[in-house]
Amino acid sequence: MARQGRRYNLTAGDVRALLEFQGGVCALCGGKPDRWDTSSSYWHIDHDHQCCTPSDAAWSICGGCVRGLLCIGCNARGVAWYELLPLDRRDWGRMNDYLTNPPGRRLRLAGGLQFLLGGHRA
Repeated sequence: MARQGRRYNLTAGDVRALLEFQGGVCALCGGKPDRWDTSSSYWHIDHDHQCCTPSDAAWSICGGCVRGLLCIGCNARGVAWYELLPLDRRDWGRMNDYLTNPPGRRLRLAGGLQFLLGGHRA
């Protein structure tokens, strides 16, 4: 998770704060691993792909695009699949709530994450 966090400009404290803010569960399905910690490969950092494009040289993003911590199923097969649907077919309330007001955004607005947003949208 530390390598993943660096890629998204998150400190280890940011990742822990986000996991605690989510109550130790996947922000979308509510699932949780056997262990409640950030070292588990269970967690995947979800981010808004339209916010910024990683540069080939640095392969990192601004951090302001981070939406939340998801399980692999929700990250790879849930959000990725859902965002490919036409807007008129996106009728899953829980997913729409997550995408509209994700935990990463709420925690940033509350001042609970250390990274700076710069000119990127929150």
